[in-house]
Amino acid sequence: MERSIFSTCVSGCLRAKSIFQDVKARVTGKKAAPVEPPSLGRPVRLPYGPFRFHTQVPKDLDYEIEATTNLKNWRSIFSDSSNGEIDFVDPEASKFSYRFYRLNVKGIYSTNIIGYATITLPPGFSAIANPLSGAGDTVAELFKAMPDGTALSKFENQAYRCTQNGIEGGKWTNPTEKLSLGEGALLFNPTSDYKHMSFVGSVNQSSCSTPIPAGFSMRSSVFPQPGRLDTELGFPIGDGDVIHLLDADRQKYVVYPYEGSAWVREAPVVGVGESFWVAKKAASNWLQHFSMTPAIPQPAMAGGETEQPLHKKGEP
Repeated sequence: MERSIFSTCVSGCLRAKSIFQDVKARVTGKKAAPVEPPSLGRPVRLPYGPFRFHTQVPKDLDYEIEATTNLKNWRSIFSDSSNGEIDFVDPEASKFSYRFYRLNVKGIYSTNIIGYATITLPPGFSAIANPLSGAGDTVAELFKAMPDGTALSKFENQAYRCTQNGIEGGKWTNPTEKLSLGEGALLFNPTSDYKHMSFVGSVNQSSCSTPIPAGFSMRSSVFPQPGRLDTELGFPIGDGDVIHLLDADRQKYVVYPYEGSAWVREAPVVGVGESFWVAKKAASNWLQHFSMTPAIPQPAMAGGETEQPLHKKGEP
């Protein structure tokens, strides 16, 4: 009850402040400077679970931070009036394997969507992908916490072979090798423990065309979205194609052949941060499109979002 009264009072004060500023502008004849779309940066997934990022918004402007797990249903999780510099920490991040954020300033959205995706690495091999773009996409930056004996292999289509890169003496043999959007790789965890690693960065917001050559290749979605490969992720499947997904827990491949315009068994479902092998009968291009979706003001959303209160600064 106290929190409800507090939230109502704060919301009322913010609305009154906005009305006062509008009246002042009309009386003085001075118009507020146009708001430039803010940019979100410095993404960090903290060791104990929270996610942090930084941005700048002109002083005294009201803003909201919106979050999503599926890039479709957005929900406001925090609002305040800016003091110029904003360092936001999401204490609820540990509840989600992946989550993405944008800023809304009077209907003007941030230029980028920022977030994280955490994957689990069982002992042995995992088929992984980097679903976010950022400056730190080299193996030395992505896999800092992995021990000696860790190995990464990428498939070279033209040479028809797997590359070899590994950690020896605490250093990668090829530290500048990158794992970019749309690529896939096999990562070997040499320990007997399950490891967790997080990709952080920006969500790609442009349409992309990923070439899929005839024969074998290893690919991944350029967007951090899970789903059925052909219908939800738009992969160009055709008769005679075969998809291979690695079941990392069992260390076995699950094969999905496509014949007679249908999957022979069930359709493959690919997770965020997961790559797959494809045996393609004919070369094609994988076209993927991104579209921005407005916030939807329901208290609970599908796709992993759970109902949470809108937090104001200083509110418990």
